[in-house]
Amino acid sequence: MLFQVNGRIDGTAAPTPEFLEASRATLEQLGEMERSGRVRGGGVYIGPLGVCFIAECASNEDMHLLLTTLPAFRFATWDVMPLIPFHRDIEMSLDDAIEHARSST
Repeated sequence: MLFQVNGRIDGTAAPTPEFLEASRATLEQLGEMERSGRVRGGGVYIGPLGVCFIAECASNEDMHLLLTTLPAFRFATWDVMPLIPFHRDIEMSLDDAIEHARSST
């Protein structure tokens, strides 16, 4: 299963050493997961404080563990969106919709 993950940090307060250390450790951990293939890609936002990445996980529970064990988890607001690969959406819905549209005209 693929998941798009977005984490945003409220940048109004001065960063604490604990936050900065957790941020560095999180980026290092995500980099390791990217090299291993668990994270397919991502990066840090330009401008606002935050990060996004695409993760491959076996289940919702696996995604939950990945996210909640990130060192910076408690410093951010997280949004997780499950994704369907492009080819599966074509197979699951678009082929039928195209056929239906053709037969209706």
